[in-house]
Amino acid sequence: MKSCSRYIGFDDRLLRLIGVPVLGFLIPITFFGKQVDSIVDYLPKWIEASIFALTYWEGARYIVILLRKHFHDFEDTRKRIFWQFLLVTIFMNLIGLPLGLLLDATQLFDLHNPTFFQLTAVNITTILIFLSIYESIYFYDQLKSSITEQERLKQETIRSQLEGLRNQVNPHFLFNSLNTLMSIVAEDKKLAISFLKKLSKVYRYVLDIREKKLVPLQEELEFIHSYIFLQQERFGENLCTKIEVDPSLGQHKIVPLSMQILFENAIKHNIISSKKPLHIQVFTKRDEYLIVRNNLQKKKQAMISTKVGLENIRNRYRFFTDSEVVVQETEDLFEVAIPLLKL
Repeated sequence: MKSCSRYIGFDDRLLRLIGVPVLGFLIPITFFGKQVDSIVDYLPKWIEASIFALTYWEGARYIVILLRKHFHDFEDTRKRIFWQFLLVTIFMNLIGLPLGLLLDATQLFDLHNPTFFQLTAVNITTILIFLSIYESIYFYDQLKSSITEQERLKQETIRSQLEGLRNQVNPHFLFNSLNTLMSIVAEDKKLAISFLKKLSKVYRYVLDIREKKLVPLQEELEFIHSYIFLQQERFGENLCTKIEVDPSLGQHKIVPLSMQILFENAIKHNIISSKKPLHIQVFTKRDEYLIVRNNLQKKKQAMISTKVGLENIRNRYRFFTDSEVVVQETEDLFEVAIPLLKL
């Protein structure tokens, strides 16, 4: 029942329990001019019409569930309604004749040979009522789910912005950046100017992507190059980075600041020294994943990882794709694969 409710949009057991006898009661009166002189006399017509209603309802419901498994998105609504109406109409007309002959053969119930026009009117009216009820509720359920997902994505985006801003604006980052700048300004003014430009570019990017849910891979790579420049001025040759990404993948989309979060995690939780340089590699796996890999040399006094950054990336990707963010850790390596989206 839960799996059916997923495609129906609600638990329709009560609706079917009430709807079938109500339709069975109304159909002979509405379409065949029957009168209710007494419940006993009307009961055979009511039962016959209820059998038709039950058969039509369950068959049409099965068709609706089947089509919604294939056409379940908002953009599929017109296509889904068209095929539902067509297949339900065919089903009702095909099943109506043999079912009528079967009931007539029992000689228990008799609607006095209804005309083709009467049967067509019954079928079309039943189809329209049925589909209107089920599509309205399903559309409302989709709309409610969409609003919930949009709100969830909004919250995740805000969390990402705060995470990125916190990593960039926190006192340690500013202190380290200013210390690095002071150490090079007296020795190499051109380098100091370049450092300031890169620092400005990092902050500008973080502010510019505040309203964006996805960004082109090329933009994120340009940003990460500026970020790496700042970090390498601090760590020198102790921080080694290697980025190998096919330029043809530049327009694929990724979640903004995802690479920065992964770089920040690698730098925060690993030893970086002349004896133990940190190596960070960025490359693609076919055209499906962007891989960020670093050698693993955890700090003994490292802060316990809260996994907030990785969970944030995972949650935002779930909104756009079924492809998972894959995390792999061995004794020597730590690797995160984030999906490349073709939108």
